[in-house]
This record gives sequence, C-alpha cells and structure tokens, in this order.
Amino acid sequence: MRRPSLPAVVVVIVLALLVTWVASKTEWGEVKLPTPLRGEAATNPFYAAQRLVETLGATSELRQVLGPTSSSAVVVLSTWAWDITDARRAELEKWVEGGGRLVVDAALITGSDAFERWSGIAREREEPDPDDEDLFRPPEVVEPCAEFTAVRYDTGEVDERGDYEICDYDHASWLVPTSSDDGGGLLWGLGDDETYLQAARVSVGEGTVTVVNAVPFVYRELFDGDHGELLFATADLRAGDHVVFMSEADVPSLLELVWRHGAPGIVVLAVFVALGLWRGAMRFGPLAPPVERVRRSLAEQILGTGRFAVRVGNGDALLAAARRALHEAAARRIVGYERLASAEQIDAVARLAAVNAVELGAAMDTSPNQRSLELRGKLALLESARRQLVSGSQWSKHGKRI
Repeated sequence: MRRPSLPAVVVVIVLALLVTWVASKTEWGEVKLPTPLRGEAATNPFYAAQRLVETLGATSELRQVLGPTSSSAVVVLSTWAWDITDARRAELEKWVEGGGRLVVDAALITGSDAFERWSGIAREREEPDPDDEDLFRPPEVVEPCAEFTAVRYDTGEVDERGDYEICDYDHASWLVPTSSDDGGGLLWGLGDDETYLQAARVSVGEGTVTVVNAVPFVYRELFDGDHGELLFATADLRAGDHVVFMSEADVPSLLELVWRHGAPGIVVLAVFVALGLWRGAMRFGPLAPPVERVRRSLAEQILGTGRFAVRVGNGDALLAAARRALHEAAARRIVGYERLASAEQIDAVARLAAVNAVELGAAMDTSPNQRSLELRGKLALLESARRQLVSGSQWSKHGKRI
C-alpha cells in the first residue's frame, strides 16, 4: 500500500481548517417569503379589501367608472386620475355632494389643485432649506410604521378606537384642512403629537371626503399595521353598506383597447399597407423574362425596310430612291445626261440598258397612287436598268461607246 505524500496531507489539513472556519462564521436561519399572488388577487388591487368588507356585512364591487351609484354608498379611490376629464370629475363631485362617502388614498393622480379646492384638504410638504447644515447629513433611519391618534373634531373627543398604526406613509408630507366653499369643516382625523394629520375627513355638501396620506388598502398592504381597521374607520362602514372600489392601476393600454374594439379594421388596414409596401418595393428581377437577342440577316433587313416603306408611304419614297439611283448611274455613264430633256434621257437609258422605253417612261413617271403590282414592276425595271448602266462602259447621248 502506497503512503500519501507530505504535500497531499498538508492540502487536506488546510481544506479541513478552511471548512471549519467557514462553518463557525456562518449562521443559518429561515426566511419566510410571501407566496406570489395568483388569479384575481394578482389583478385586482382591492381583492383583500373586498373580502374584508363582505365579511363585515357589506357588499362590494370593483369599477373603473362611477356610473349609477346610490348616495348612501361608499367609494374608495386608489391610483385614479382625478382631473383627466371634467365630465367624470363633475359626476363624482355631484355624487359626493348628494350624500356619498368618498375615501381617497395618496395614490390619487392629480394634474392640478382641483381636488384640493373642491374637497378642502391640501397636502403640504416641508421644503428643505438650502442653508441648513443638516441638509447634507445622512438621513436618519425612519420606522416604516407609526401610531396616530384618531380624533373626532366635530365633538372634540378622541375616537373610541384610539390609535391606529399606519405603515409606509409619506413621512415628508401631511394633510391640512382648508375652508371649503360650502362652509364644511374637519370632522375626523388621525394625527401625531405635533398635530400633523395623516388622515382627515371633511364634509362636502351632504356627503364626506376622507383622505389618507398612504396607500394602505391595496394588495398585501391591507395586512400591515392596522390598515384593516383603518379601512373600516375611514369609510365609516355600517352593516348593509355598498362599497365601490375604483382603480385604474390595471387599465388596458391604448393599443390593447384599439385591438379589442377594432381588430377587423386593423387587419384590413395592415393588409392594405402590406400590399402597398410590396407594390412599391424594389424587385429582385425584371417584370418579364428578357427577350433573346437574335441577329437579322441582310436580306431580312432589306425586306423589312422595303415592307415598311410600302406600308407607310405607299412605296413613293422607295420608288423615288430607285429613280434617283438610276439618274445617278446614267449621269456617270452617259455624257451630257443632265442637259437632256426627260424624254431624251429615257430614250438614252432605254437604248443603253436594253429595256422598253415606254415601260421605262412609265416607271420614271412621278405620279403617285400606283398599285402594288405596278410598284413591283417599276422597281424591278428601274433596278435592272441601273445595274446595266453600272456594269457597262461610258456612252454618248446618242448611244455610241466612247
């Protein structure tokens, strides 16, 4: 049996010491992680809140618009655009002024101070002083939850429930009630020792508006602190009430709405666009196969040119070219040809070329509108006479060889 070497023993001892040191410095513990939400609980932010109010003897529903709602009902808003349109804002304001109970959290989306002017509840925030030396110091660790005392300002007494623990509220801001146009005032609120309100209820017309400076009623936030009891207190919930939860957190996008309500039109438009792009796109080849290039023979070229001349000008141009060629050949072969009269020219050419003078005179006649058969005969006679002149010697005007 082979004994282990000294380096191997040293490596094993070092590894054993390292494992022992890591184990002594390591602490094992259990961490509980929440189970991911599934089904309606993952899409409905008020799922837990609805189950709670129904357990307390009320009824509930989730909406995105107010619609027909009883003036004795309760509306809870979260992640809802207040002044996106004047029509639905006016509808909600009219419903509250008619006796409705409205509960709003800090997730209310406002683009102006329209809600603060109407409700009489403003949110104030302490602006940092740039000259403050503490501004650049590390921020202190703030507890996520704090207790606030409930007070009924209409009677000046502390609420029976006493203190409510609110978590994840806005530590840098607080609520301030302002005078409303109809003379309503602060009815109920949650404040700390410095009278900074984190929840406030005011009267607006015949109804009430309650604002919470946190988002305590959605998803799992309802189970933090005393948020469940806070929902009961802010809604002033009674047995038999109907609670309408409204949120735009899961509103479909514009493209989804367009597809949902106009899918056939979008498909037709896409087909037309695709066809237009295809029609105007660059092609990879010609529209038709290229024609094979073939060389034409000289005889075909002459025959085609002649047919074209006969078809277009009834052969007049072709016949005139033949006469001109005959005159040029006769002028080279017959001395004094240009000074002869037309009849003498015809006779001289007829004697020299051995052709009929009468037929040659008819061929030399420039009168138009000859028939196709006459045209062929005239052309043949003129060409035969020209060839005889070209092949012969030079002659005098009297037909004698010079």
